[in-house]
Amino acid sequence: MASLIEVNLLPIEYRVARKDYSYLTDRRSVWGTVLLLTVGVLIWLHFMTLVATQSSKESEISTLKTEIQKYDTVKQEITKLQDLKSKQEAKNQSLKSISVSKKRWVRIFEDVNASLPPHTWLISVKEENDKPDQLAIQARTFVFQEVAAFMLQLERRPFFLAPSLESIEQVKVEGSQTIAFSFTLHCPLDPAIHTDTTPVLGDSLGSAR
Repeated sequence: MASLIEVNLLPIEYRVARKDYSYLTDRRSVWGTVLLLTVGVLIWLHFMTLVATQSSKESEISTLKTEIQKYDTVKQEITKLQDLKSKQEAKNQSLKSISVSKKRWVRIFEDVNASLPPHTWLISVKEENDKPDQLAIQARTFVFQEVAAFMLQLERRPFFLAPSLESIEQVKVEGSQTIAFSFTLHCPLDPAIHTDTTPVLGDSLGSAR
């Protein structure tokens, strides 16, 4: 059917311009608009998915951090227990390393006491760390000759071998102006005596060899 030709015979000043909206119904415009809307919706969905994923990951990270803190606390407790165990094992090893019994120590102190000269007194008696079968005896005396006498008497006791003198010096006695000789002896113990059942020669205080 042929389209009609419209002729507007009104003067120009009375003519009304008609707007052309035909482009809205143009197929290219419609599909372009639909495509833009579709792309926009897809972008928005993708963005929302990313936001949801980010929130989920942040929640997981927060949960993991909480778990890590709990495990760190447990780890610290385990470390403390391991340190305590190590210290306890070290103490047990120290106790096991003592090769003498209580009775042996009693006999040792009996020998030390029996060997002590009248003007000499003890400051300390201790087992040396690097030599478990040797004592370090620190003492003082007013008579210089008693140092040699003390060493000779110790050598004659059943529990001691020949002692050695580490040092000797003059010191003031605490609380007075009196001068005394301070000395330290290294006294090796007889390695043949290690247990309570080991027979000991001599009387209860030990006799001279």
